[in-house]
Amino acid sequence: MVAVIHWITENPLAQDLPNRPKVCHKVGMGIENGFDALSGYWSGQYWLGEQDREGVRFSAWLTIEHGRLQGSTLEPSLFDICENKENEAALRGHISPDEVVFLKTYKGVDHEPGYYEGELSDCGQHILGRWYFGWPDEVSGRFEMTLKSASQTGQNVHTTSAQSIK
Repeated sequence: MVAVIHWITENPLAQDLPNRPKVCHKVGMGIENGFDALSGYWSGQYWLGEQDREGVRFSAWLTIEHGRLQGSTLEPSLFDICENKENEAALRGHISPDEVVFLKTYKGVDHEPGYYEGELSDCGQHILGRWYFGWPDEVSGRFEMTLKSASQTGQNVHTTSAQSIK
């Protein structure tokens, strides 16, 4: 059975997010089959503060086993935090019906991890939330992630090293 969920347009975290998806399609994979089915390649974007309309796009490779989340991200280097053209980060956290929480630790950068907290859509294909560095006061913004390709076993997911998809 295929259902269309309009959760994102009603979610208060989704207000004023540019280019946000309007609907979510349940297609037989997602949280109804357990969180492990959410392992795979995710595409995302985060915004710096409340006035940022452009945001920063990133790719994420996640493995989720028994509610534990781990993975890596790759994004353009925009903040002069390292000499590379791209920043790689490791992710560790958990996922439950009520929340998605993870720490994002940039590799090769001497900075405390970022704290991310969000909600998983009913169909398990979108995560929408907020991030914080120096939580809760230093700097924060919004983020969203969309599952692009699920891994049946999680074995094909990059968890130790992200690779550029240019």
